[in-house]
Amino acid sequence: MALTRRRLLATGMTAGTATVAGCAGVLEDELASEAATVAPAALEETGYEERTVEDVPVERTVSRFGIERTIEARNWYAEYDRSISLAAVGLTRVQAAVVAVLSTPQVSVLGKTFNPVGDYSTDELVALLQDRYDRLENVERVGSESVSVLGTETTLARYEARARLVSAGASLEVFLLVGEPVTHGDDFVIPVAVFPRVHGFETESGAVRTMLESLEHA
Repeated sequence: MALTRRRLLATGMTAGTATVAGCAGVLEDELASEAATVAPAALEETGYEERTVEDVPVERTVSRFGIERTIEARNWYAEYDRSISLAAVGLTRVQAAVVAVLSTPQVSVLGKTFNPVGDYSTDELVALLQDRYDRLENVERVGSESVSVLGTETTLARYEARARLVSAGASLEVFLLVGEPVTHGDDFVIPVAVFPRVHGFETESGAVRTMLESLEHA
């Protein structure tokens, strides 16, 4: 994949006449989200560790009805990982199981709130994990399940794919889980997870569900 995490975040986060959701008709220069993070108790239970929680500001110049403004969207990206053994494919324990959560402010155009990332493809959402996995290929949706994220039932789509684990320089078969964006407060929250599958088996789905069901967001 050519996309990087920051390029993904920079695409479409602010478009048209952007206002903070709920403030239709008022043009704001800044849109700010709150970080969505995994509760410490869930990290202890699953063995995952916090890799980063960072704010990612994005600027974009937009115009509407002849008026041009520069809008800044402040997004949050949280990433967690766990070391797992890949001895079956000749690798020692590596940080190969990754869960990431993006929170981004809602956008309203002429009073209508919409999701600026709703039309992204699976490849683009997985670009959130570009620092860890790369070159996603042979993506095939194999199922879905319902999961409760921040008190809202949402669909978690499951894909099989092949990707390169950057730290090991090895190509692996992986499972990819992509959650539909969840509206919470004034933000959209989007979870993504990717982890290896060896000979068709994996053991991370339960841990991923535990983490997503424990998300905290102001």
